[in-house]
Amino acid sequence: MEHRWGERLAVDIEVRLGSRPYAIRTGRLIDLSMSGGSIRIGMDLRVLSRVQVALVLPARFSQATPVISAYVARRYRDGVGVEWCDFAPQAVVELLRSQTLRRREHLHRVRGAGSDHSAGIGTSS
Repeated sequence: MEHRWGERLAVDIEVRLGSRPYAIRTGRLIDLSMSGGSIRIGMDLRVLSRVQVALVLPARFSQATPVISAYVARRYRDGVGVEWCDFAPQAVVELLRSQTLRRREHLHRVRGAGSDHSAGIGTSS
């Protein structure tokens, strides 16, 4: 049974995941929602373990690296599913907003290019 709040959005963001002092590994956040995300990581974590997820954002973001507290909700062969300790952390809301805007702009460009061609613009007769 699915218990997620909100839509999952596919992403590919580097994260540093810490489960206890000095136990920090790098992984990839592969999807996220307001309530949690999936992280591909080579680290053995128990369900219900508390972790800190640091988002390694590209240089174009000027703010400090956001760190989100979470619990391991499920384990996969190549990673874990986490649930944020607080629903809709600010860093996640901003990330979802920027990813959604980026996808809308991409769709607009793709649809715009397709409509130019179908209308005969730029073609010789």
